[in-house]
Amino acid sequence: MHNVSKLDSSSLKLKDEEDEEDKEKEDILEKEKAKKDRIEKEKLSLEKEEAESKKKKRRLEKKKRELEEAEKEKGEEIEKEKGKEAESEIELEKEQEKEKGKKAEIETEVPQDKKDFVDLGKSREAMLNKLEKDLIKEHNRELDEAIKPDKAVVAHTQSLIKSMEKVKNVNERRLATLKVKATPYISTSEKPKRVQHTAGRDRVYGRKPPLHPSAKRSENPAKTSPAQNLRSSKRIRTESKPQ
Repeated sequence: MHNVSKLDSSSLKLKDEEDEEDKEKEDILEKEKAKKDRIEKEKLSLEKEEAESKKKKRRLEKKKRELEEAEKEKGEEIEKEKGKEAESEIELEKEQEKEKGKKAEIETEVPQDKKDFVDLGKSREAMLNKLEKDLIKEHNRELDEAIKPDKAVVAHTQSLIKSMEKVKNVNERRLATLKVKATPYISTSEKPKRVQHTAGRDRVYGRKPPLHPSAKRSENPAKTSPAQNLRSSKRIRTESKPQ
C-alpha cells in the first residue's frame, strides 16, 4: 500500500510537471503568435506607407512634368513673340527707309524757284513775328508809364489817410481827458445820503419805522416821506452829472 501511494504521488508530480510544461509551451506559442501578428501588422503599415509615398511621388512627378511642359510652352510663346517683335521692327525700319527715299526724291524733283519761294515765305513769317514782338513790348512800356503816376497818387493818398487816422486818434484821446477834467467836484456834505427803507421789515416785528432826518426837521411830518427823499436825491445826482 505504501508503495502504491508513492507511485501515485510520483505520477501526480509528473502530471503536474507535464501540465506546467504544456502551459509554458502554450504561453511561448501565444507570445510568438502575438509577436508574429505584430510583425505582420508593422509590415502591412510599412507597405501602406510605401504605397502612399509612391503615390505622392507619382503625383509630384506628374506636377513637375506639367510645370516643365507649361514652362516650355511659355518659353516657346515668348520666343514667338520676340520673333514677331523683331519682324515688326524690321518692317518699320524698311518703311522708314522707304519714306526717307521718297522725301529725298521729292526734294530732288522740286525746282529751284519753288525752293526760293518757300525760303521767302519763311523769312517773311520770321519778320512778322519779330514786328509783333516789338509792338507788344512797346505797348507794355506805354502801359507801365501810364500806371506810374497812378501808383504815386495811391501811395500819397494812403500816407495821407494814415496821418489823418493818427491825428484823429490823438484828438479822441484829448477829448477823453477833457471830459474827465470837466466833471464838477461835489463835497461829501453836499452829496445826498442813501436812505434805507425798513418799513416792511419793521412792520413784521410790530415796530414803527424810524423817521427820516428831513422829516424830523420839518414841522409837518406827514408831508415828507422816505420815497420823496429818495426821488429828490436821484434828481440831485442827475443834475450834477456833466453833459
